[in-house]
Amino acid sequence: MTSDSRARRLLLVAGLLVLAGAAVAGAASEHKPGGPGALRLQSALTPAGPLYGIAGPSPVGLVRVDPRTLRARSGRRVPLAAHTFGWSFSPDRSRLAIGSDGGGEVRLVDLDRWRALGDVKIRVARGGSVLATAWVGPSRVLAVVVSPGCCGLGDTTVAGIDALRHRLLWQRRLGGSLQDGQRFRRSLVLVLGPRGRALGPSRLALVGPGGRVRFAPLAQIRSGLQGSSMQNPRGFIADIWNPGSAVDAAGARAFVVQAGAPVAEVDLRTLRVRYHTLSQPISFFGRLHDWLEPRAEAKADEGPMRRALWLGQGRLAVTGTDEHARTDATGNEAQWATPAGLELIDTRRWTIRTIDSDAASAVRIGGMLLASSMLWDSRTGKLTGSGLTGYTLDGTRAFHRYGEDPISGGQQIGTSVLVGGGAGSRIFGRGALLDARTGRELRRVKFDIELLVDDQPFWY
Repeated sequence: MTSDSRARRLLLVAGLLVLAGAAVAGAASEHKPGGPGALRLQSALTPAGPLYGIAGPSPVGLVRVDPRTLRARSGRRVPLAAHTFGWSFSPDRSRLAIGSDGGGEVRLVDLDRWRALGDVKIRVARGGSVLATAWVGPSRVLAVVVSPGCCGLGDTTVAGIDALRHRLLWQRRLGGSLQDGQRFRRSLVLVLGPRGRALGPSRLALVGPGGRVRFAPLAQIRSGLQGSSMQNPRGFIADIWNPGSAVDAAGARAFVVQAGAPVAEVDLRTLRVRYHTLSQPISFFGRLHDWLEPRAEAKADEGPMRRALWLGQGRLAVTGTDEHARTDATGNEAQWATPAGLELIDTRRWTIRTIDSDAASAVRIGGMLLASSMLWDSRTGKLTGSGLTGYTLDGTRAFHRYGEDPISGGQQIGTSVLVGGGAGSRIFGRGALLDARTGRELRRVKFDIELLVDDQPFWY
């Protein structure tokens, strides 16, 4: 599988597509259609204090952001170098932990004194990317590192960091591919695939602040990566299965979802696992690869990716994409994605209903769900989408904007929501501030920074 095809899957299909602006995106922008100008957006709560961002051009640095204009304020930047992944704020928002891409390091930043405090190196083979951090106390940070560093497919290590002394306290090698993860109280909840490049049953890992790791087997949740069987062994189409997870913090429950599978419910106090068969299964993709005699260099991937959101009051939202691939007799590769739709699961009755068949991603903004899609099709060389649709948390449609434009998600800014679009949309290269409850467009915003509003979600 080529890095190009993997990057398209993770950045486009997941609907997490990416930065406005040049240097901040770095090498990732080479792999995604839409390139510079597409906004990296995430679901987050608006901070009560200052707003921050990552800005280029090189050298990339941390900047203070004017909340009215969403532009960088004048003044000195805090240097970040390659530390642009997996950020999180201390409980009092006075410090920031931010990870490196490929270096296996966490940089600690004092936001009050506006200076870098130092880097903490996590000892992993072949480098590693820090895909998430979490403050589990005023002086303790947990960091999740994937080695060799791409896309959650390598080995997974979790480390504990003393944020006062800037030193490594412990690290635990979990032995599996990182599929998804959530922060839970003073712990991390991680979904792991099989060891190595294989498809098979998953595991849930609960990692505590002192380094204790407990596992729960998820026998009915399939995940991982492997090459498909084929007529010609010189080339391959790889199967990639990524499950989604969500946490009900009040109820101390984790949910893990996968296409065509029952929902796994894990009690985070006992790690007991229960499976729930729904009145109809979570939407499942149709396998469409139909190759004949692929060339040795013909490589592509296909499979389901699911994401979950806990909405409260017993409701769970599930969305995602299905990747398809085909290589014909002449070796021409085609790869495209289709939306899995937005489905609501009632965890009290274990029923499911589809509220938006065209959605590939969804974010929660206050009491609203914003559904959208941005999908790449190599056969046409274009992004496609379904605009932006707002739903109340019970699934009632409230508004629709931007027709069938490719839209990449939403981020809460004060009482509004900022949305961005990919190439071909009417808001490509600019953000649009909307009233999150009605969808009314308030104004357009042009900026070239990546906003750090709250802790970065597990991004892949």
